[in-house]
Amino acid sequence: MLLNNIFLKILSVLLAISLWLIVATSDYDQIQFNVPVKLINVPDKKVAVTDESLINVTLNGPRLVLNSLSYNDVSVEVDVSNFSGYKTDYRIKPSDVKVPSSVNVVRIQPAEITVTIDKIIHKNIEVTPAFIGEPAEGFKVGSLQITPSEVEVTGAASTLNDIDYIETLPINLSGKSEKMSYSVGLKKSSGIKKIDPSQVEVTVIFSENMVKRKLSNIPVTVVKKNKDYIYKLLTNEVDVQIDVRSDIADSKDLKKRINIYVDVSQLAPGQYLRNIEYSSGENIKIIEITPGKARVEVTK
Repeated sequence: MLLNNIFLKILSVLLAISLWLIVATSDYDQIQFNVPVKLINVPDKKVAVTDESLINVTLNGPRLVLNSLSYNDVSVEVDVSNFSGYKTDYRIKPSDVKVPSSVNVVRIQPAEITVTIDKIIHKNIEVTPAFIGEPAEGFKVGSLQITPSEVEVTGAASTLNDIDYIETLPINLSGKSEKMSYSVGLKKSSGIKKIDPSQVEVTVIFSENMVKRKLSNIPVTVVKKNKDYIYKLLTNEVDVQIDVRSDIADSKDLKKRINIYVDVSQLAPGQYLRNIEYSSGENIKIIEITPGKARVEVTK
């Protein structure tokens, strides 16, 4: 047992020396990190807010160590327990930047921040959704329901007095066209300590995205002919104003989806001014036809 303990101690010393030699003989390099400022030791019933959300720090050290660093290994912590007054301009010290012992802080940008020690207040604030991505082609957001529509926010008075709404975390609409519901969190910015409730239910209902188009020279046809008569259209083309879903609005066959016609089933020989009738494909709504009537000549 004693020999085993001695062997383990010798092995530990050798490993430590090996690691030190690797670090000591490694090439040195520099790396930059953007890290948030953490304000610690805030007085009771107060909240601390800084005007800078991220600090850029340049670090120097063995390349082996720097390459293994993650954002969780670097932080900026400012002790505000001794700050007096409402606002304090504070110059960040290298010792405020928490890094591994073999790494040195070369530069801090910005080097100075303004810290506000403020009273805590409560405020009911309206919730607004934040979206990313676009719905499926031909669709848009039609209506929204947010439950609850307001939340109680606790935080710095200077922050909340300037806030009229609070956003949800991004909701992805990419390729969506069917009704969807999400339970989603809310963005918690600097100066906000608590949001109650911390999540809201957002229901999104999509509608067709209709756009206007004017089509010219649409041919007029005759339907329900009597085989004993001859029909001649004196008005054989019209212009059509339509609402059409955006994804088919510029399709080359759009005119083919619209049927303009005159019903001649009740006409005896003579000349007539008949109402123009129509039918159309899905996702097309006829708004106006010019002219609205067609002259028809019927002979035997």
